This record gives sequence, structure tokens and C-alpha cells, in this order.
Amino acid sequence: MKTPKGSITPARFQDVNRLALSRVEGVLAHWLPGGVNKNGEYIVKNPARDDRNVGSFSVNLSTGQWYDFATGDKGGDLVALVAYVEGQSQADALHTLEAFMGSAPAELPSRKKAEVASSDPWQPVAPIPADALSGIPKIHFKHGDPWKRWEYRDTQGALLMVIDRFNLPAQPGEDKPRKVFSPLTLWRHAGTGDTKWQRKGLPAPRPLLNLEALAKQPSAPVVVCEGEKSADAAGTLLPDYLATCWPNGTNSVSKADFSPLKGRDVVLWPDNDAGGIACMEALAGDLQALGAKSVRLMVLDHFHQVPGWHNETPTLEAGGEWHEKDDAADLLARGWTADHLSKLLTEGVLFQEPVSTPAPAKKPDTAKRDKRKKPQETPGFTVKDTGLYAVTEDDEPRRVCERLDIIAQTRDERGHNWGLLVEFCDPDGITKRWNIPMPALISEGAKDAIAPLLSMGLKLDAKRPARNTKNDLISYLQGYGGDARARLVDRMGWHGDAYLLPMGAIGDTSEALEFTNHGAELPSIEEAGTLEDWQTHIGALCPGNDRLTLSVCVAFAGPLLHLLGLESGGFHLYGESSGGKTTHLQAAVSVYGSPKLVRSWRSTDNALESIASAHSDGLLALDEIGMCSPRIIGETVYMLGNGAGKARANDRGNGKPVRRWRLLFLSTGEKTLEQHMDEANQMHRAGMDIRMLGVPADAGAGMGLFQSLHGFANAAELSDYLKASVGKYYGTPLVKFLEALTEPDNTRTVIKAFPKTLQAFEKETLPKDASGQAHRAAARFALVALAGEYATTWGATGWPAYTAWNAAKACFAAWLAARGGAGNQEETKVLDALCHLIETHGEARFSRLNIDYQHDSHAPRTVNKLGYRRTETFGSGAELRTVTTYYITPAAWAKEVWGRAGLPSARQANKVLKAHEVLQLDHEGKTSIKVPGIKGGSARYYVFTDEALYKAQGAANDELEAAA
Repeated sequence: MKTPKGSITPARFQDVNRLALSRVEGVLAHWLPGGVNKNGEYIVKNPARDDRNVGSFSVNLSTGQWYDFATGDKGGDLVALVAYVEGQSQADALHTLEAFMGSAPAELPSRKKAEVASSDPWQPVAPIPADALSGIPKIHFKHGDPWKRWEYRDTQGALLMVIDRFNLPAQPGEDKPRKVFSPLTLWRHAGTGDTKWQRKGLPAPRPLLNLEALAKQPSAPVVVCEGEKSADAAGTLLPDYLATCWPNGTNSVSKADFSPLKGRDVVLWPDNDAGGIACMEALAGDLQALGAKSVRLMVLDHFHQVPGWHNETPTLEAGGEWHEKDDAADLLARGWTADHLSKLLTEGVLFQEPVSTPAPAKKPDTAKRDKRKKPQETPGFTVKDTGLYAVTEDDEPRRVCERLDIIAQTRDERGHNWGLLVEFCDPDGITKRWNIPMPALISEGAKDAIAPLLSMGLKLDAKRPARNTKNDLISYLQGYGGDARARLVDRMGWHGDAYLLPMGAIGDTSEALEFTNHGAELPSIEEAGTLEDWQTHIGALCPGNDRLTLSVCVAFAGPLLHLLGLESGGFHLYGESSGGKTTHLQAAVSVYGSPKLVRSWRSTDNALESIASAHSDGLLALDEIGMCSPRIIGETVYMLGNGAGKARANDRGNGKPVRRWRLLFLSTGEKTLEQHMDEANQMHRAGMDIRMLGVPADAGAGMGLFQSLHGFANAAELSDYLKASVGKYYGTPLVKFLEALTEPDNTRTVIKAFPKTLQAFEKETLPKDASGQAHRAAARFALVALAGEYATTWGATGWPAYTAWNAAKACFAAWLAARGGAGNQEETKVLDALCHLIETHGEARFSRLNIDYQHDSHAPRTVNKLGYRRTETFGSGAELRTVTTYYITPAAWAKEVWGRAGLPSARQANKVLKAHEVLQLDHEGKTSIKVPGIKGGSARYYVFTDEALYKAQGAANDELEAAA
């Protein structure tokens, strides 16, 4: 059959590309101006980003092949390049390029003409005009009222289409009711302009559900389900994820537009059937090719369990229902909650990688990479570019597979879990690296070792029987005896003298470091823009704004904890909402990566263990403390500050390794930690406030957290500009800082400088009689000041000298003022707690004594008694005063009074009360005394009067106010 002249054929693509290559300089000057020619490569600024310098995008001038180093996107010709730059399809890009070169066939109609000339005069209307919404049908002409209606809207919230679900009676011979889905869209007649609603879907590409939410939260992870009901349930079970789906199920997945998922972390949740799983596995590959940041699949096997609770802790036991075709909605109906999935997520077993995972996008090579030895061969085998060969004395070399290099033998930091690190290229030319555990080499047929390699793209020699090539491959792996070593590590941060980042290790390492994930969710430390961009758009707005400067300096201070041997701790910015607190968190994490590094306090304490471990030696940003349950917030603050999680047992009863970390965390909220806990009647301890230092968000300049607007009209404009900038420029300050910090001379300088810095900081900020708590807080502020000043010295911030120092001093002064001075806060807590006790329970929980210390027979019966009280009057007239003496038993004193007051022990309370002359002492100076008349004087009591207590409380508060 003769092909029409105007048809789009492979030959036509080839002709247009050939012509474009002959005019490549003009084509590139039009679509990618400003590039330079380096050794046959056209190097240019990235068209997908606002780069200042060239280098992250290249085009081969001979072949037209191009590569985006920032995203990993690539193409093989100039038509694909135009499609990428213009955001067009291949066909539209072909027309665009032909028109540019003046070579389009004369008879080829334009796209708009072709659409008008369509045989169907009715065309879809999307988005739907507001005046047409009132006419949308409410019921189906045949099925009646829908069971549920889902609205598909665009990124601005305008309606595109709806999907109705109808639950219909079961047909004869069927066990279950039928579910019928019916789309509803608006269509317009091209000739008359009339509109009508029709029960049919939109043409491809079709929109995803919840596009408006995806647009509002561009950094939030996404969970993709097969249907709308399942997506609703997934949004409940995974509250930190945005849930979406495409219209019409697995059969229409190819007609959906998944471009909104580009650059995002995606989890695919298939229905529990072969078709759904196969569909999601194929979609995983499509999303990876599209440019999704990460793609993982839900592990469905875990849902064969029964969800339960033990002391408010989620539990899972064997024996649950999980049938074929079940989905997230079925899970929700059987009692599963977000906490149960969080438990699996914390254990690192909820998600799995797709069968074949492409290599990550190329990262800017700014880090000092691990020192790796050249691959070594196994005796009896040779490795060439053409493949791996088995060598014998008599026969010709036998080809086993494509080239497969053994890089090193691996083991963890304890010398356990040995394995082999191998490297090869898949059929697409993408380099893959895989660690093979040694036990996998002795599994049945070594399938646990070979199967992952095959799924990642390793090609065995097809000319020989598979059994023979497999045996040769096993022999090659088992016979390796090279001396190259690599250390397996399960976290980022410090390892010896090197700091490990996802893009490589910065600093000197005695051996290669190879990260092994084990399912942990790692912080996405990455780079965008240049260091100069960050300094111009973010760093330059910090000087003059103390809270903003402090937040950024906290990020630089995280890596210093390990070097200085300091404990973990945090800062909490609190104040009225909509004041820019979240923006300050985003500015802080921009030192490390994009705003998606900001975490939510809305997590279980178990989940926060995993998150804290992943952020070790760095910064953990937690937004909105009000989202955290007051029941666990105090213990969580202790846990983060102490740097260790809970001790747990494995399935054999042996102890699991305890998660440990060392980090600084930055928190926000409308209220202080104490206020948050008091609302739920939770015990608050002074030690919690030292582990998380509360800094008032209001800087006192009438502009919320800001003091200097740097030319902006108001604080809102400055905050909006910061919020936009942190999504474009990030990650480069950390690399610059670490490159300097890991230099041995600089490391020694920082270690020696901290004691002097702390001494100077305390001298300028603290009185001589400051408490130990105030000194601990000053040490953390001094650490942040030190980190900020060295970041400035090493060129990471672009600030004037003493910017960080002055900001730390100002914020420390705000902390002191809000606290009430530099005294020991626990002293006032002791006095306040005892005052609260007698004001609340003085009448109800103390039996009344008469003048002879005998129980007053006319007094009401005392329930839940703490002790006794005796009231006396002194003086007369204007000098008349009433004094009540309280007698509390030692058991109640220790357990009921101080066991619930947020203090370490009754002994500490006794020390404070004795110093303030509140407690009455016996002749030996003991704080518990025998009282004649009460039980014959045989029992001891803690004795004090309300007069002495209130006098001491007033004096203590006066001292705090004077100090402040």
C-alpha cells in the first residue's frame, strides 16, 4: 500500500532529523541559545531550570543525542529535543521542527484544522464553565442515584469530569452485587455551539484524580491506586501521601496523563490480583521513564494479618483476611489504620523496589568520591568489554554473560553480613550496582543471587544452555578472592573522617563506603541551582533577621555534633500561626535539599525513630507540634534529645540493635511544649525544655519573625519570595561547608575553637550565678553561632562576619526572657507544684485536725487522703492572719506529690524546699518529722505551712523577674 505523502511515518521522522542535523547550529541557537561547543558537544544552560551557568544540559552535534544531567531525561534526536523543550508530543514536535525549517508538506493540515474537520462535530469541554455546572445530571437515566460521585478537577480546581459509581443487584448466578462506573462529561457542538452532558469519558490524555491537591503540594509523596474508592482509603491509611488514581481502571492506564508525577516520590498500590499487579509493575517503568524521582510498589503480602492494639500500640498478628481483588478500601473496612501501616513503614517492609530500577539521575560531581580499587578477576575467568568469559586450558573461552565486574567484597561496620559488590550495564546502557549477600550464593541454584541481576537487566549468553551459563556465573562469583573491600553502611553522615551523602562521600575514607538501604526512608539530600543562586535568593535575606539566620545556622551545626562530642537537641519556634514559621523551616532545610525534607510532627514515636536515624549527623525539621499527640510528645522530645530509640526484641526473643543518632532538630508550633502538654494534662519536665529550646517566633519588630524586609513591601511578600526560592535553589551550601569541614586542618580548628567560643558566648549572655540548665542551653546556641561563622568563613553563606554570632545571641536572649531568667527553672517548678497541690486538694484530700492534733469528728470523710491539715489564727484586728499547716505522709509525698510533678525525685524537691525554708525540720535537721498527737507521734510526716510556701514562691518569682 502506498503511504500518503502527508502521513507521519518513521521515514518522515528520519528525513526531518537528517535535515535538522545538517542545520544543527541554527536549530540549537533557536531552542537552546547561549551554549558553547566543547569537543563536539553543545553545552548549554538547562532549559528546564533557571540555571545561571551552562553545564547541566548537552547535545551531541553529530548525532543529535541529548542529555539532561539534572533530571536524567535523554533523547536520541532533535525531534525528541524539541518535544522536550516545548513540552509537546513527538508528532507535534515534528510539525514544529518542519515549520521552523520550512519543509512541512503543503497538503498537511494544521492541528487545529484537523480537529475542526473531525468527523464528530461534538467536542469535549474541559474545564467546564461555571455557568454549566447547574445543569449537571444528578441521577443516571437507568441506574438512578449514584452510590458515590468523584470529581476530577484541574490544578486550579475547575471541574473536568465526574465518575459515578452504582452498586447494582447481583445477576442470577452471581454472589456479589455489581459495581458499575459511569463517567459524565460536557460536550459542545462545533457548528451550533450547543452543549450537552454525555455519559462518556474524556479523550486521552485523561486527568488524574486530585490534581488540585497535587499542584498545591508539589513536594508531597503520592500513592497511586487503581480506583477512586481505593484512593480515598489510601489517603486515610497513608496520611502523609497524596492519593490519586486514573479513570476507568487497568484497561485505560495508557490513556491517562501521568506528567503531574514527574519529579515526585511515588508509591503504587495495586489491587490484589494478577492484572492489577502487572499493570502497576508496567506503570512503574513508565513513571521512571517519565522522570518520577522514585517509584516503589506496595508489598501486599503483609495484609494477610489481623490488625489490633496493645496499650494503644498497633499490633499485627497472623490470620487476617486478604482476598483476591481486595484493595485499600477493604483494608480500611477490616480495622487497619494509619498507625498499622506506619508500623510496617517504620520496619522498612511496606514498600519494595520495582523489578527493574534504572540508575538514579546523574548528580553534580561536587563531592569527593569514595576511593575505589579497580575490579579484580576471578581465577579461571576473564572480563572484557564484550562480556564475561570462562577460560579453560583446552577449550576456547566460553562467554557467560555481558560484562560483569566484581568491585569488592563487602561487610558491615561490625564485620558481619559479607557480600560481593558487582557492577554491569543493562541493555539501555545504564550502569547498575548491586550487593549480593554471600548466603545467596548457596541458596538453591543460587537463584537469590542471580535472579536480582537478571531482573536488573544483566543478559546471559543466549547461544549456550541457560543451565551452563548459570553454573559458570555462580562459579565466577563464588571463586572471587580479590582483596578489594567496601564497607556497607545503613545511614548517611559521618563514617570515620568522611561524611556520606547520597551522591558520594565527602572527605577521606580508608575504604569505599557502599550504602545499603534495608527499606529505610532516607532524606533526599540533593542539589538545585548554584551556590551563588542560594546566596542571592535565600542567604542574602538572613542578615538582620535573627530567627531566619538561626534556622539556617542550625542546619550547618548538625554535622559538628559528632566532631565535638555534643548531645542531640533542638529548637522550637513558637507563636501565632501564619507568621512564616514553616518558611523558616524550609529555609533551614534548603542547606541540605528541597522543601520536602520538612517533616511533620504528625508521626508515631516509632516512625520518628526511623526518621531521626535517617537524619543523623544533620538536621531534622519538624513542622507544627500541635499535630503530635500530647500523650507521646514529651517522651518523643526526650527520645530525640537522648539520641536513641527503644530497645526491642526480634522474633527469636533476642535484642535488636537500638537505633541511634546524633542530630539537631528544628520545630515549629503555635504553642510552647509546656502549653501543648498542659492542655492534655500530661506531665511536663524542665529537662524537656532544655532538650528543645523554645524561641518566641515574634522578633518584636512588628513583622512577625522578620526584622528586616530587604526591600520587600511587607513580611508576607518576603515570606512568599523565600518560599518560592527554597524550591529552586538548595543543597549547595551543605556540600561547600562539608568540603571545608572535612579538611583535617579545618576539623582540628573547629574542635579547638568550640571551648573558647562557648566561654565567650556565656560571658556575653549569662550572669555569674546562672543555673546549669542555662549553661546547657547557652552551649547549644554557641554551637549554632560557631557553625554559622565557619560557614561564612568558608564561603557557604555569603554573610558578613558576626551575622551568625549576633543572631544566636539575640535568640538566646529571647529564650532567657521567655523562660524567666537564667535561674534553675526546677526550683520554681517545685514551689509552683506544691502551691497547686494545696490549692486544688487542700480541702478534699487532707483530713482536718483539731487543736489537740486529733481527727475532727465533725469533719467530712476524706477520700484518697494525702495527709492532715490544721488551721490556726494569730494576732488580732488588722494583724489577724490564718495559717494552715499540712502534714503529708512520706509515701504520699514521694508518689502522689512529686512522682507526678515532672521532677526527678522527692529528694530533689526536699532540697529546694529546705533551701527556701518551707519544710519544718526536726532537731537533727531531717526533712520528715514526728508530730506529737498524730498517731501517738510514732509516724513521720513532711510538714509545711501555706504561709511559708507562698512567701518562698513570691521571693523566687521576684528573683526570676529581676534576672530577666
